[in-house]
Amino acid sequence: MSRPALLVCSLALAASSVSSFPVIAQEKAPPPASPATSAPSPATSPVASTPPEGFRTLFNTRDLSGWHGLNPHSVAKLSGEKKEAALKQMREDFANHWRVENGELVNNGTGPYATTDEEFGDYELMLEYKTVAKADSGIYLRGVPQVQIWDSNQVFDPTKPDRRPHLGSGGLFNNSSKTLGRDPIELKDKSFGQWNTFRIKHIGDRVWVTYNTRLVVNGARMENYWDKTQPFPAKGPIMLQTHGGEIRWRNVFIREIKAAEARKFAAENPLIPNPTEYDVAYGPHPKQVLHFWKAESSKPTPLLFFVHGGGWTSGGRLSGVANMLSAMLKAGISVVSVEYRFVGEATKDGVVPPVKGPLHDAARALQLVRSKAAEWNIDKTRIGACGGSAGACTSLWLAFHPDLADPKNTDPIAHESTRLWCAAVLGAQTSLDPQQMKEWMPNSSYGAHAFGITGDPVKKTSSFAEFHAKRETILPWIAEYSPYALVTSDDPPIYMSYSEAPAMGQNQKDPTHSANFGVKLQEHCRTNNVPCELVYPGAPEVKHATAQDYLLERLKAEK
Repeated sequence: MSRPALLVCSLALAASSVSSFPVIAQEKAPPPASPATSAPSPATSPVASTPPEGFRTLFNTRDLSGWHGLNPHSVAKLSGEKKEAALKQMREDFANHWRVENGELVNNGTGPYATTDEEFGDYELMLEYKTVAKADSGIYLRGVPQVQIWDSNQVFDPTKPDRRPHLGSGGLFNNSSKTLGRDPIELKDKSFGQWNTFRIKHIGDRVWVTYNTRLVVNGARMENYWDKTQPFPAKGPIMLQTHGGEIRWRNVFIREIKAAEARKFAAENPLIPNPTEYDVAYGPHPKQVLHFWKAESSKPTPLLFFVHGGGWTSGGRLSGVANMLSAMLKAGISVVSVEYRFVGEATKDGVVPPVKGPLHDAARALQLVRSKAAEWNIDKTRIGACGGSAGACTSLWLAFHPDLADPKNTDPIAHESTRLWCAAVLGAQTSLDPQQMKEWMPNSSYGAHAFGITGDPVKKTSSFAEFHAKRETILPWIAEYSPYALVTSDDPPIYMSYSEAPAMGQNQKDPTHSANFGVKLQEHCRTNNVPCELVYPGAPEVKHATAQDYLLERLKAEK
């Protein structure tokens, strides 16, 4: 059967951690105490935390030495004696709102911000914080707001579209709307009462934010809030904002980055361009949005359709696609990256089974993209999908599922095809059948959440055990949502890559991303005459070393 050709690539790559950045700067002695701002507490801990190699301590865990009080907003328009008086008052008021308790720097929710006496140029900052409900805060970099801290439980208010606490902390909140970095790549806030960890790298005007081990801002430019027509300040203090509720800080460490390291790192991590179209809605839910990057071309371009991974429970649109953007755009291939409802959000919307939410969201996003073909200069017959883990499973589901186009629907977007040109995936789960998974990888434990199945605390059984026990009752769901079950001879070619060699029928180190999935799907594809390239260490017949190589060739290949 003939069909339009689309490529959907959904990489579920883990976001790079700033913790992997090279450490060059040498540890320095802490600055001398500032008696005017010191306020020892009887409840302090005498034991200072130990900074990592190359870092030094900014907060000594005993008193407020090295810090003073300042709210830059309150003096921004003052000058002369009025400004000096206001600055003096904030310094004097600092210890009334900030204290040291059990080795933690604590603020009561009001007062001037904790501001370092020192100023910094390029640096890497580490710190932890813990706050309370309905409070928000932030970290000012070189005195400029800010890496945002939210109460992420707040519900999105569509009348305030630029205020998006539900997306989580870590974004550069004061940047212009509809720019990368303003919101975090993914939601990683911990529950109240737990400590959250930031690792922030600041080079020139670019910022990398790792939040609770995940990269949530990937080298975005930070705008000069005080005057956006002017360059970002070359030096300035670190400031810990207070706003609306108690916040505690600890393990505040810094290392200063020398010019050679700064140049090298910036060159190795080129700026990711802002999308041509930002947060284009394909449905009513706040998560049903996509980014589009347009490749310059005099004729319609192929398109990479990227669906991020994360088990359909986490992850974000730039997790994986960022490393492919430059090569794709340079080759004349436009790019779309899709956000979608996770299984929990789909469940709240009444979707049954939960996995239908993210899968059908991806299909709807694909139809929306096709409907924009003329406007966005896209060749709608040549769109490809790529992704990893759950994003890879979604991509394969799109590749193998019968066309969801509905020509009788009153919505013209629903008329568009959901068929693909090809798919290239990483670490894909190729089956959602617990019996198959158990046969292929005896220690399988994945997939129950896709169908809303949990463990039984009474019987003390795991979610996968319940999944396997209930298999016969959900066979129609498995037939509809398991990629393996959908393969037919008219499906597009696919590419699969895995990081470890297969060992069929044996326990796997990572059964969720085992190459055994790929081996069995490749056998099934060959039986149905569907081209399938499988790559793993030592694999035979490898033609393309990476998914990117495959996509660049396949998307530009002759029809």
